Amino acid sequence: MLYWRTRNALSRIRLAFSYLIPTFIQELHTHTIAFISNILHSTNTHKAIKSIAVKLGIVRNNNQKKNFSDYLRVNPSQTPEEKPIIFASYCRDAEFGGNAKFCGGTKELNYLVKLLRERGYEAYVVTYDGTYEPWLLDHQSHISLDKFQEIVKQNNNIRCVTSWATATAFIQASPSLYFWDMELAYTDNYHFPLLAKLYRHKIKNTAAISRTIQAWHMANFKRSCVIIPNLIDTSLWVSNPLSRKKHRIGYMNEGIHTQEYINTILDFTQEKNLELEFHQISGVESEILGEMQTCEVFISMNIGKDSLWGEGCPRTVIESLASGCVVIAFDIIGNRETIHDNFNGVLVSRYRPDLMAEALVRIYTSTGEIKRLQENAKGLIERCHTFEVRWSAVKEFLHL
Repeated sequence: MLYWRTRNALSRIRLAFSYLIPTFIQELHTHTIAFISNILHSTNTHKAIKSIAVKLGIVRNNNQKKNFSDYLRVNPSQTPEEKPIIFASYCRDAEFGGNAKFCGGTKELNYLVKLLRERGYEAYVVTYDGTYEPWLLDHQSHISLDKFQEIVKQNNNIRCVTSWATATAFIQASPSLYFWDMELAYTDNYHFPLLAKLYRHKIKNTAAISRTIQAWHMANFKRSCVIIPNLIDTSLWVSNPLSRKKHRIGYMNEGIHTQEYINTILDFTQEKNLELEFHQISGVESEILGEMQTCEVFISMNIGKDSLWGEGCPRTVIESLASGCVVIAFDIIGNRETIHDNFNGVLVSRYRPDLMAEALVRIYTSTGEIKRLQENAKGLIERCHTFEVRWSAVKEFLHL
């Protein structure tokens, strides 16, 4: 039974009945139409109806067989429908307004709106009061929840995109929904009953930021799911070889384990007589970009939020690749979507900083290895991660 997997018994019963009743009605409706059709054919009534339709010009008088959809085609002379207005948000309420600072989801939806606007669509990020934290390199147009609701009442042709099943305020105001999943650590656990309900009543289409998340949706809900990996603005995130400092290793604070892991790596590299500078990167996006451009290697300490899935959307990996760094990262969701081990970076088992240290020694003691990995990373970014490449998937997802 679809949507059966939820933690509460009463929820399971409610979900089951809410799925079965519409299905029963649909089956009854289908069989009723077939029954009426058989009666019309057995009494030759359908011929009389068709004769009247021919005289009225509703159908043509020929023997060509047609599908029912043939009679629903739009008149070719009709003007094409205007482009939809598109809104993206994860606004839950006044407290969680959908404008969190240093949030990967904030950045992804901002990029989506930018891509759509570049393609000639009217698109907005929706936050509770229309404000945002000024931390990105390029913030797109924001509107308030009240303004969004006003536009919805005046327009039928809209698309509403969210990545968060608990974005209550935005979802309730959206007549339908396009769900872009970026984090299984929440979707597979706390949000599952909510998502199941949205699939039945609101979700028009789904996208996933990784193949693993895509497969999860297809397996659980028996629906197609578009793959849209991390978006990145390659006009902003670029390499700057003149800023690069030899032997500088960048990293970010990813939790209480970070310093311990760095110490492990530092001890090992020093034992191998490899002198490296370990440089912690932090700040707003412009500062992070500038710091990444100074590093030869970036070590991602992100171990993920979920013990099984890991991190759904580790943005720093794709950003450091675009900035010209060689990346060494843990083999978790998101990272394995972007890094092909020993081709454009290095993946090691999670919780194994010793393997990161060994990888560092190898790439610094193998002639030409850093340059090879940098060039492969640059080529993959240019061919697979630009707005131009992502556009076809976005169109498919949003039914554009």
